Amino acid sequence: MSTTRNAVPIRFSAGAVALAAFITNAHAQSGVTLYGELDTGLAWLNNVGGHAQYKATSGLIDGSFWALQGSEDLGGGSKAIFLLERGFSTTTGEEFDDHPSYVGLSSDAWGTVTFGHQYDSIHDFFAPVTLTGAAGGTAFAHPFDNDNANNSYLARNSVKYASPSFGGLTVGGLYALSNAAGQFANNRAYSLGISYQNGPFNAGAAWLHANGRGATSTGAYDAVNLPDGTRSTFDALVRTQNTYGAGANYAIGDLTLGAAWSRSTFSGLVDADTGNSAPSADFSNYEVNAQYQMMPTLLLAGMYTYTKGSNQHWHQAGLQAAYLLSRRTDAYVETVYQRASTDAPAVINSAEPSSGRNQLLVGAGIRHRF
Repeated sequence: MSTTRNAVPIRFSAGAVALAAFITNAHAQSGVTLYGELDTGLAWLNNVGGHAQYKATSGLIDGSFWALQGSEDLGGGSKAIFLLERGFSTTTGEEFDDHPSYVGLSSDAWGTVTFGHQYDSIHDFFAPVTLTGAAGGTAFAHPFDNDNANNSYLARNSVKYASPSFGGLTVGGLYALSNAAGQFANNRAYSLGISYQNGPFNAGAAWLHANGRGATSTGAYDAVNLPDGTRSTFDALVRTQNTYGAGANYAIGDLTLGAAWSRSTFSGLVDADTGNSAPSADFSNYEVNAQYQMMPTLLLAGMYTYTKGSNQHWHQAGLQAAYLLSRRTDAYVETVYQRASTDAPAVINSAEPSSGRNQLLVGAGIRHRF
């Protein structure tokens, strides 16, 4: 999954939008931004189903996407806003519905309210203190992205609020409707988050709750991929999901140190393919990470995570180096290693399960932002 954190926009005048704004309000100002990112490369995995895998990649750090973002000045510090993002694979051309789209209102004094297909509070408040939500990206997610720090899923039918900053303190929340008649709580979700930034210090915490996940096709979320107690995974319908996360980082010159903790619980599980019941699952993730701006053009990053499951556990470590070739283009190399406990699947995020307890990824790529 990807985010728009590194996008460099190109602004242009949209004649049709400007004309509509002039007709409704001669003093209103409208603008549209076109931006996006292409991320592609090559990767080697030592074990995928018992075999080494060589593959072309799209989104080893950030998933490729394009986006249109716009606003209209309503006066008094308020504006109407919209965002339309669409993900795609640079290697196959396949399109993905893994990016946000929304419309809403924003006020300097009161904050922002948006409606649409959106990131939850885990992404907005907790993920930035993890490496997967910062420089590391996709492959650095916690096992199965169990806490959604890599935004593997977005909330459909959602209403979202984000406050302005009060002395570095920001709060927000989201509610996603089930959209099912007579089943208000079946496949709905809600989340809350808070963050604080003061100079070199940044901290964030969030909570996500979902009912009846995957139970309907019109609700907040699809089924979630979880380990099945052996060295494989399955798509699970979830009666109740709760995810909590908190963490902080601190910059000391060019070095930023961080630590994060999260816990995810999934109860009332049913195999989406067979209809069979499955045991509840829970995960506690403990991460330490570091980012070092070695040179203006070279960023080094690394992390270690220990994940404790119901009856299984995972160790995961990763290193990454990204070199700026220009303001918009960088090249990177990275490696991620995961070791699972006996009978647990080793699965680096975006890969297929290993046949054993270990999986190693070595990759390189190039990103261009426009």
